[in-house]
Amino acid sequence: MIHVVFASLLMLAAPQEQGVKQTSMAPEIARSRIAQVLPDAISPAEQMSVLTEVINRCRDAELRAIAHYNLSRTLMKLAEDDPTKLDEAITALRSTDLLSQSNSLRSKARFNLGHAYYRLAETPSGDATPQMPIDPQAMIDELKTRLTTLKLSASAFRSVLNIDRNNTSAAMNVERVRNEIKQLQDQIEALEKMLEQQKEQQKQKQQQQQDAADELNELAEEQQSQADQTAENPPESQEEAEQQQDQQEELSKKTEDAQKNITEQDGTEEIEEKIKEAQEAQERAQDAMEAGDQETAAQEQENAAKALKEAAEQMQKMADQSKEEGEEDSEDGEKGDESEGDAEPKDEQEESEEEGDEISELAKELLDKERREREQRQAYRATGRPTKVEKDW
Repeated sequence: MIHVVFASLLMLAAPQEQGVKQTSMAPEIARSRIAQVLPDAISPAEQMSVLTEVINRCRDAELRAIAHYNLSRTLMKLAEDDPTKLDEAITALRSTDLLSQSNSLRSKARFNLGHAYYRLAETPSGDATPQMPIDPQAMIDELKTRLTTLKLSASAFRSVLNIDRNNTSAAMNVERVRNEIKQLQDQIEALEKMLEQQKEQQKQKQQQQQDAADELNELAEEQQSQADQTAENPPESQEEAEQQQDQQEELSKKTEDAQKNITEQDGTEEIEEKIKEAQEAQERAQDAMEAGDQETAAQEQENAAKALKEAAEQMQKMADQSKEEGEEDSEDGEKGDESEGDAEPKDEQEESEEEGDEISELAKELLDKERREREQRQAYRATGRPTKVEKDW
C-alpha cells in the first residue's frame, strides 16, 4: 500500500524532461516553498504539487517530514469529498513520524493519524444502498473491517502518549475510541450469535425434512408391497382378509401421523396434497377390501403408493435445497472469518424465515443506532482537526 501511494504521489510532481537529471532542493528553498503553499487560499492541487516536489527533491529529512505533514492536511481536506484520499493522508502522516526528529511534530502526526483512521472507520461501504436487503453476514464483515480500523485509531492516539504523557486530548480520544470498539464488538457478537442460531435452525430444518422424506419413502414401499400382496396373493379365508385389513389400517395411521408432522413445516402444501391423495386412495382400498373386491383394493393401494412416492420425492428436493443453502451459509461464514484481522496493540482491551426476519430486525436496529450515533461523533471529529505546521523549523 505504501509503495502504491508513494507512486501516486510522485506522479503529482512536475514532469521532468527526458534525459534531464533532477537536482536536489536546497533547504532554504524547501522552507520557502513550504511556506508559500501554507495559506488556505492556495488551491489543493498547487499545494500537493509543491509539497510533493519538496518531498522528492529535498534531502533534509526534517523538511521532508514537514512537507509530508502538510501534504496530509491537504489530503484530509480533500477526503471530505473523496474518502479514498484518507489512505494517502495516512501514508503521509506515517512518513512524517518516521522522518522527523521533532517530538512536537511526531506527536501532531500521530494525533492526526488517529483522526484519519477514525474517519476511515466512519466511511460507509460504497456497495451498500438503502434499497438493498440487509445481509447479516455482509454487515458483520463490514463491522469487523471498521473494528480493525478503529483499533488502529486507538493505537495511534495511544502512541501520542508515548511522546507526550500530558496530552489530555489524546488520552480522552483513546477512551472514546475504545468505548466505540467495545460497542462494536458487542454488536458483532450479537449478530454472530443470531447467525449461529439461524444456521442451527437451518440444520434442524434440513434434518426434519430428510427424516420426513425417508419416512414417506418407507410408507410408499410398504404400501406398494401390500398392493403386490393383494394382487398376487388375495386372502383365501376370513382370517386372512381381516389380517389384510388390519395391515392396511395400520399403514393408514402411519400415513396420518406423517401428514401431521409435515404440516408443522413451512412450504409443504403440495406435499400435503399428495399425502391427502394417498390417504383417500387408502380409504377406498379399505372399502374395497371390506366389500371383497380385491382387484380394486390392489389398484387403490398402488395409487396410494404412487402418491406417497411423489410426496417423498418432493420432500427430498426440499431437504436437498435446505442442505445446499446451509452449505452456502457455512462457506460465507468461513470467508468472513478469514478476512478478520487483529490490529489492536497488545496493551489494549480486546433458520426458518422467522429466524431470518429476527436477524434482519436486529441488523436494522444496529443500522439505525449507527445513524444516530454518527451525528454525535461529528462533534467529536470537529474537536480535533489537523493543525498547520507553519514554523516548525
